[in-house]
Amino acid sequence: MKFTPKMKIFKSTIKKTIFLLKSIFLLDKLKQREQNGEIERFTHLKFISKTKLKVPFSLGRSSNGYSFNKKEIKDPIYKIFYEASKKEDLEVIRDSLYEKFKKESNLTAADILGLKSNTKLKKYPAWSYVLPWADQDIEIKYKTYENIQKINRKRKSLDYNFKHLANNNQYIYSIEMADSQVNQSIRLLDSISRNGFKSELGLPSFYILVKDKEWRWFMSQGNHRAYILYLLNYKFIDGTIDSVIYKKKSHLWPNVKNGLFKIEEAELVFDYLFEAKSPVGPLV
Repeated sequence: MKFTPKMKIFKSTIKKTIFLLKSIFLLDKLKQREQNGEIERFTHLKFISKTKLKVPFSLGRSSNGYSFNKKEIKDPIYKIFYEASKKEDLEVIRDSLYEKFKKESNLTAADILGLKSNTKLKKYPAWSYVLPWADQDIEIKYKTYENIQKINRKRKSLDYNFKHLANNNQYIYSIEMADSQVNQSIRLLDSISRNGFKSELGLPSFYILVKDKEWRWFMSQGNHRAYILYLLNYKFIDGTIDSVIYKKKSHLWPNVKNGLFKIEEAELVFDYLFEAKSPVGPLV
């Protein structure tokens, strides 16, 4: 559906009104118990999709399912920013990432989600994974993801010659892609370190995960900006709520209803993210 200029103005006005109302009633800020992951009586009013909320990194998960933890750096993408901030050699950083790419290139979507017995997910490479609650078809992602990545590289002035690479897996897990990933990360780190975080350029977005009377959040868009802010010792991040995922509604999740995930598999992926027990999602 294409939005007309009038529809876009109306949509923008509605959004600004909701943002204003949340601010007036202090629904854009979390109380101390909510910052600790507890859900109080009016917490759900703060979890309105497409509205802003300031959330603590202590409850956050990266798009790969890692917790934000400086003491024990397990997240390979966060490690890029950390090592770059320490002035490590960029070729060494790139080669380290490429080695991880090579290992991941042999994994399936089932492997990357920790569901090795799921025969449907086994048919797809790791990078084409979809989450159980996502309104995204895995076959469509498999057919379109490579072109999306190429467009993103060009948009960020990181265009590389990939013509010698025969297929999706070779392209996505190539040393050129690792080099592109590192260079993009370094440029963003340098920009935010010098100029600060410019929220007017667009806020990051995240999902809210709700399990019984507790909640967590994990990144949807803006993963790299989140890493940098955390590295710069920010305790909170301002972002937009993409959607709210309730574990108790797992039977209604799109990729459960279409049969890609069994309910128990879908809930296991949810728990992996909620507890940060196991990484969920590829590096690309």
